[in-house]
Amino acid sequence: MKRRLTSSIAVMSLVAAFPAAAADCPIERAVYAEAETKIEIRFQASGESSPVSHRFVLATPADKMTVEGHVMFDPEIERPVAMAMHNCPEGDVTGADLAACTVWTGIIYASDKAGHVDLLPSEGAGAPESLILPGFGPAVSRSVLGKDLSAMPWDIFELKECAK
Repeated sequence: MKRRLTSSIAVMSLVAAFPAAAADCPIERAVYAEAETKIEIRFQASGESSPVSHRFVLATPADKMTVEGHVMFDPEIERPVAMAMHNCPEGDVTGADLAACTVWTGIIYASDKAGHVDLLPSEGAGAPESLILPGFGPAVSRSVLGKDLSAMPWDIFELKECAK
C-alpha cells in the first residue's frame, strides 16, 4: 500500500510539473494533427460528474469520417487509457460488440519540444506540444478508418491549433 501511495504521489507530481507548451490553450480545446495522414484529434470538455477525464474526436482529412473517443484514468495501472470507437451500438452491449467497433485503445502520452514525455495532462491544464499514441497506426490500418486512407498514420500527433 505504501509503495502504491508513493507511486501515485510521484505520478501526480510529474503531471503537475509537466511544462505546458501551450498554457494559453487548455487541453480540452486543443487540436492535434498527424503529419502523414492529417488525421486530427480534437479534444472536447468531458463534462461534470463523469468517469471520463477527456473526450475527443478523431477526424480524417476533409471530415470524411469521424470517430469518437474518450480517456479514463485507470487506477490499477495509474495511466490515462483512451478508446477511439466508430459506430458503436448503444445500450446493453457485449464485449464482442465493443471490440468490433473499437478503432484503437491505449495509453496517451504527452511530450514537450525538448522531448520530455509524461502522461496526458488533466482538463484545464495547458495543451502539450505533441501526443504519443503507441500502436495507433497499426490499429487504424486494420480498422474501418484505415480503408479510406491513402497513407497509414504514425503514432505522433503535433499541436495544430486551439479551437475557439
